[in-house]
Amino acid sequence: MTLLELYKNLSNNPLFFNNYFSTSGKTAGKIFSFKNTNYRGILTFSKGELQGFAKGFKVLENVEGIKRSDWTRRVGHQETEKQHVVNMRKSELFRVVDDAYQKTSRGIVFKKMVIDENLSADEKKLICLFLILVGYFSDIPNYIIEQTKVFFKRCNEAGYTDEEILNAQKNFIKNGIASKKIYEIFLEPYIYLDSFYSSFDGIDFLKAYKEAPEHEKIEFINYLARKYKHKTYDCVLTRKYEPGGNYTKNTAIDNAFILFVVKKLIVANNKDFDSFVSTMLNAYIELYPIDENRVKKFIYDTDKNRSVFQVIFCKAMNVPISPLMVEKDLTEVEINELSLSDATEAEGAIALDIVSSSLKKLAKLNTGYKCVLEECEMCKYFTAKENNKNYLEIHHLIPREFANDFDAPIEILDNYIALCPNCHRKIHLAVDAERKYMINTLFNQRKDKLSEHGLSVDIKTLYNYYKIDDKN
Repeated sequence: MTLLELYKNLSNNPLFFNNYFSTSGKTAGKIFSFKNTNYRGILTFSKGELQGFAKGFKVLENVEGIKRSDWTRRVGHQETEKQHVVNMRKSELFRVVDDAYQKTSRGIVFKKMVIDENLSADEKKLICLFLILVGYFSDIPNYIIEQTKVFFKRCNEAGYTDEEILNAQKNFIKNGIASKKIYEIFLEPYIYLDSFYSSFDGIDFLKAYKEAPEHEKIEFINYLARKYKHKTYDCVLTRKYEPGGNYTKNTAIDNAFILFVVKKLIVANNKDFDSFVSTMLNAYIELYPIDENRVKKFIYDTDKNRSVFQVIFCKAMNVPISPLMVEKDLTEVEINELSLSDATEAEGAIALDIVSSSLKKLAKLNTGYKCVLEECEMCKYFTAKENNKNYLEIHHLIPREFANDFDAPIEILDNYIALCPNCHRKIHLAVDAERKYMINTLFNQRKDKLSEHGLSVDIKTLYNYYKIDDKN
């Protein structure tokens, strides 16, 4: 069977067709989950203004400070706002304070970027990527980084080397920007990486494309171009890129640049901020003409900017924000005040680490230095050298990565769980059935207390945070 015959057969398979042309839900039709009608690009320019995350930001900014209970009075607006709240919270550009949306420090820097007349559109796009890099979209911490790893791994499995993938992305961006006709994208090898990187039901079309002889690839590409020219959108790729659809050439270009830059960051694995910034800039300069010094001036601006970008770097590369030195335990009043700190800039992140240090001590003390799951688990202890007590570790029932999903601070004693080392590893690393039992037990112990503090969380949300299959 030739490559074209395989493609025609697969396009006639409704399951395969819907899985690859669609950009909705959890289909393989899109690489990044936050891409949809309103976010075809992370920061595109259309109809005289910035779109993507800038559009969502503007929508939420229009209701900043207005209690959500009053949104219904703004006839015709509430549904528009709901379309953007997820991406704005998951990117931590906004948080909720007193039932109203408020810019985080990261959001303040985002606004500065949007209105900065000295920055070019391409420079703003890179800064936008930096600002959303550690967002927890799809409830996956560092989602963009993790999804980039998935993309390259799956393309590697189809037979592509990292160098081949990076070169395909670079060529696609340069040729895609220059091309005038949409069907010309079918000439670019990257479009098949972008479209079929994920196998489906045992079918790996990308591998078939990779291994096909050149004359079969040419036949396949010419077939797609003819169909598109004649406005016949009845196969996966022509339907996916039909005019007016959710997916555009610029969406694919956007994917390529994000994956290219983030892959370079992953490979470099920089552990200091300056090197991280340089790696990101050098990668982007391979793709777009920008003024490196102008972008650096914005990133290193000490009026909040540098602090915000420093926190993003630390989260992306799992680097401590600063050495933590806590000279005294905090009072309840101090804990309550500091727990409201904005974790998107260094000062707030450090304050929350200080709160955490005090709460960890209290959580262990309150259990009498015993694991809270001792009644249902066969816990074993050893004596800690630092205090001559049972060694315990602290687990957040609501993980810190998802703190911005909640209107109230999660840095409260009832969210701190003292566990023996075995239980702590088990709750993270065991099979779903065993982890589910532990989560259910802790949830039943703490749900009412959490609710009293304004932290209403249901068990299915916790399963999602812990990536537990609810069917197990």
